[in-house]
Amino acid sequence: MRGVAEQRNQGSDDDRSGGSPGVAPRSVRAMVFAMLPLVLVALGVVGLTGRCSVSPLGSPADVGTAPTVNASQEFESAATGVDFPVVRPNPPDGWRANSADTKRVTPQDSAVRVGWLTGETHYVRLSQSSAPEAELVSFETEQPPRARGTVQAAGTQWVVYESIRSELAWVGERSGVRLLITGNGTEEEFRTMARAAIDAPVVHSE
Repeated sequence: MRGVAEQRNQGSDDDRSGGSPGVAPRSVRAMVFAMLPLVLVALGVVGLTGRCSVSPLGSPADVGTAPTVNASQEFESAATGVDFPVVRPNPPDGWRANSADTKRVTPQDSAVRVGWLTGETHYVRLSQSSAPEAELVSFETEQPPRARGTVQAAGTQWVVYESIRSELAWVGERSGVRLLITGNGTEEEFRTMARAAIDAPVVHSE
């Protein structure tokens, strides 16, 4: 009986000190070495992302290489193709127009849009349209209209709406034409654009 017990105890010791426990450390080391390239790749992606910046509403992140458009010519050209008076705002020195287009908002209404890079490298866009306010807001913000309140700027009341990327959109009116300001600019830059749009001369289409 004593021999049998000793053999059982020895067998238990062999089980505890056998090869199987040694497999786990080797498996862990193998997993670490296998995952190391993935970790290095992930770190590289994070580093690359940290050096990049998001371009709001299509505006280039690198201001030095951003395109430039002639805003006056764009307004004059757009005025010939729409049925509402287009105004030609004159933003402050240091603002540079870098985008312009005319988009269909509804089957009957279009929007004349010009965007500027501000002196602070933000992006502010003015959209002029005869479309109803709700349709214009939905078109420009890419979501159902969600008003947050109103502000007074340039002697005009502007309704403030939520927009994409935590941005805002201001909507005012001049002579029956909706003016919508959006972008990632500051409140002061929005007010500057509001004043420029309200005081702007009307483009006389030929």
